[in-house]
Amino acid sequence: MKKNVRVITDSKKAKSFIELLSSQISVDVANELTDFLYSDSSLLALTNDWNLFVDFCQSKNVEPIPASTTAVRLFIEKSSAIRKLSSLKRYVITISLFHKTLGLPDPTKNSRVKSALACLRIDKKGDHQSTNALTRFHLTQLHQQLIRSQEIKDWRDLAIYHVMFEGVMRRSELRDLELAQIEVNHDYISIYLDHEEVTLTKDASLALYRWLNVRGSQGRFVFTAIDRHGNLSFEQLNDSSIYRTTRRASELLGVKIKFSGQSLRVGAVQELAQQGVNIRDIQRAGRWLSPAMPYQYVGNKAKAELERMRYLSFSYIE
Repeated sequence: MKKNVRVITDSKKAKSFIELLSSQISVDVANELTDFLYSDSSLLALTNDWNLFVDFCQSKNVEPIPASTTAVRLFIEKSSAIRKLSSLKRYVITISLFHKTLGLPDPTKNSRVKSALACLRIDKKGDHQSTNALTRFHLTQLHQQLIRSQEIKDWRDLAIYHVMFEGVMRRSELRDLELAQIEVNHDYISIYLDHEEVTLTKDASLALYRWLNVRGSQGRFVFTAIDRHGNLSFEQLNDSSIYRTTRRASELLGVKIKFSGQSLRVGAVQELAQQGVNIRDIQRAGRWLSPAMPYQYVGNKAKAELERMRYLSFSYIE
């Protein structure tokens, strides 16, 4: 349920927020702007959505706030290449919310923005269907293929596949994973997610160790960018890079299935279910606030819908 966030009438305070929102923001800024009404997961979603919009606006040399209707329309259309309709709708809600809170004209109410979203709604009909699972079988094939490679990019991508699968990780969790969350032991590697230890298998530990060995200890983030010439950087991977990496798995395996950023998470959930792990434990393993998505991923749509109905709030669990 959408919250009744107050409109900021103090001109100095509004101007201060506009300056903050003109560049990347933190969750704390989103929390204060929305009057401390949203849950942690919602605030994280709002922050990530806004920062994606800011990145786009900066690439076009336009102001993100007050935003022009053209900027919003182009952002939605560009994002549609790699985002589902549900994500596009959420972006519109975030942009609208921030403008309304500051008493600014809402650019999402423009007829051209509405028309663009309506067209995408038609084009993307059915994109809500279940994500294709990247299974342990697929992961084993990728390991056998890439572990022999001499390309640094292959080492990084193989480590990404293993870590996402065994950590039941969201793209955002992989993107934000820091070296401080990694513990290297003699025979295996552990990852700490929300203070819970995830011990990687032998193959996963080998793949990650190989990547860490070449990556070095500089910088904060575990997975970083590699340019077209194979040069390493310490810049954090963005969502688009992770999407392309998971989509590349389809090409490497030579399958017609199109994998996405959620495919490894889905495959991990299905494997846990096959091992007899109950849904509540799977929910904890994947750090969901609700068991709706685990039920969805194991094919129990009725239970998934029931859990969604129980979790009626303005909260983004994926």
